[in-house]
Amino acid sequence: MSFRTILASLNETSNNGAVIATAAVLAREFEAHVTGLYVIPAAPVYPSARYEPIPEMFETHREYFRRQSASVGAAFRAGFPDDTLRHRLRVENSASPLIGDSVIEHGRHSDLILLSNVDTKSELGVELDFVPRIAVAAGRPVIVVPFNAPLAVVPETVVIGWNGSREAARAVFDSLPILRRARAVHVVWIDPPDEHLRSEASPGAGIAEALGLHGVKAVVTSRDAGGENAGDLLLGKAADLGAGLLVIGAYGHSRLSEFILGGVTRTVLRDMRCPVLVSH
Repeated sequence: MSFRTILASLNETSNNGAVIATAAVLAREFEAHVTGLYVIPAAPVYPSARYEPIPEMFETHREYFRRQSASVGAAFRAGFPDDTLRHRLRVENSASPLIGDSVIEHGRHSDLILLSNVDTKSELGVELDFVPRIAVAAGRPVIVVPFNAPLAVVPETVVIGWNGSREAARAVFDSLPILRRARAVHVVWIDPPDEHLRSEASPGAGIAEALGLHGVKAVVTSRDAGGENAGDLLLGKAADLGAGLLVIGAYGHSRLSEFILGGVTRTVLRDMRCPVLVSH
């Protein structure tokens, strides 16, 4: 298993430098092909509006994104100065007003999706629920890149947030290409249930054994949250160990048109300081 095809979403333009740099590192390490995707979304239409939208409004909306696509393309090409790295830029005129719809569609053709964390104070980037929508709906592993904190190298230290769930299992095995290259892998289980405390030599021993069969030597630790937020504890562990990547399951669901994340996932993505690989 490897990452041969990587999709890099480029609509959160204020952090494109970090996303493109991360894509280049992974492309070099895995000999992967990178597609940079910039989406020109359809203008949103609100049926309850008291006025009839005029064509000029739609054209102004499109023109803003078309102008921005030129600078996005220049940044993307500058991030791949080595012609040996296979890459291409795709600018898509979408029929949907949601940028995430196009990323989900193209992401399902890829081994890995790269996203920027979302600038919630800006109205010029992606939808506020962009990351959870893609993490839950795409069916592919997603690496979320913090602002101005790209992968400089393939991570030597990786922390896995483990709780025995389906989502955590997906995340672990989706991250195997990176885990195999890491020097140190730490499996951290916050508040393991009593049955695991009784049935295993140590909580998480089962996943550590499975990783060992893939050539990954993992150190397992568990701890009682003691009333603290489990997401904060995982972030603290990653910081203490100098981890270059945190791996977690994306716990969430859709409620009507809104995608809701579980508390741990939400905390990690809000306060992340290193890239985070999430799978649903």
